[in-house]
Amino acid sequence: MTGKLVLIGSGEVAPGMVGLHRRLLKDLGPKPRAAFLDTPAGFELGLGAIHARFSDYFLQRLDVEFGLASYRSADEPAASIGAALEVIRRADYLIAGPGSPSYAIRHWRGSAVFAALVERWRAGATLVFASSAAVAIGRLALPVYEIYKVGEPLHWIPGLDLLGGFGLDLAIVPHWDNAEGGSHDTQACFMGMERFVQLRRLLPAGTTVLGVDEHTACILDLDTGLAEVLGRGGVTLLQGEATTVHRAGSSFSTRGLTGLAAGQSDDPSPPELRADSGQPPADVQAASQVASGDLAAGLRTLAEASPPDQASVLRMAAEQAERMVTPTEDPAKLIDLLVSARQLLRQAKQWSASDRVRDDLADLGIEVRDTPEGPVWERRA
Repeated sequence: MTGKLVLIGSGEVAPGMVGLHRRLLKDLGPKPRAAFLDTPAGFELGLGAIHARFSDYFLQRLDVEFGLASYRSADEPAASIGAALEVIRRADYLIAGPGSPSYAIRHWRGSAVFAALVERWRAGATLVFASSAAVAIGRLALPVYEIYKVGEPLHWIPGLDLLGGFGLDLAIVPHWDNAEGGSHDTQACFMGMERFVQLRRLLPAGTTVLGVDEHTACILDLDTGLAEVLGRGGVTLLQGEATTVHRAGSSFSTRGLTGLAAGQSDDPSPPELRADSGQPPADVQAASQVASGDLAAGLRTLAEASPPDQASVLRMAAEQAERMVTPTEDPAKLIDLLVSARQLLRQAKQWSASDRVRDDLADLGIEVRDTPEGPVWERRA
């Protein structure tokens, strides 16, 4: 049984991704063990701050046992490698992200650490690879730093090809919808679309480009043959002359990653979830947004499809949800509003969204109880 492989475009430890991690961790049972692999950023002087950011996120936001599998380079002492291997073999939720794809490839390739990572995945552990780590596991990898920062000619390098044994020939490109450039195009992982057109011409004909938007996850379940998209954006597949976009809330067959001929359908999802039919229904889209941790966006999506009286409450609740992390005023009125929104969601049978409101209030120390007279809340000591 192979575990899930989760590809994240960016923001893997952003507040809005808590729901995604919570859902994935829940699938692993009552006491999941998470571990961070730092190899892609092993060369960075600020690696300690990255360690702390990931550790704080999982311990404080998710209350999950968190380990550090530190393997900065292939030159690590045997004792350090042994310690990293021990952490990996105990973990069932393994996450890697920031850094340099080419650096990660160079130090993971042929290493006992990467072999142990693959072994755990094949035994059912979930792998969460974001940004640079996601690039590294394709058959071909984009050397982002070398092109964007150093100015080397456009080229691809051999990746770790994690999915090659499953018949998937992929070039994974996170930060697909990046807009940090301001005055210049930084889409397609800072390459810009004009340059990326040239990069595509350098790929073999059978290679599929899998572009993952920022703050978006593509969950590959190779056992069931399904891929699911969660978050605020979408996943773009470039195959020959065909371009397919799967929006958040949709799912598709992993066989759709093998470069099917244009016009051939291999998508088992209901028609309303398919990318070629436009946006998914409001409740499906909202559930995806809430599951990925963006409560405010989910409330707004539901508001758009709700009667006017409910919509106004949901919109106000969405505005206040964005202020919940660091409230600057007495939150009593805001809490009343969110509790009312939760009640509307329950009446509409939007259980995932209503549970998310309750969980976020609990994170703020507010307990909500349902009584025959309606919901009541109180602050926990």
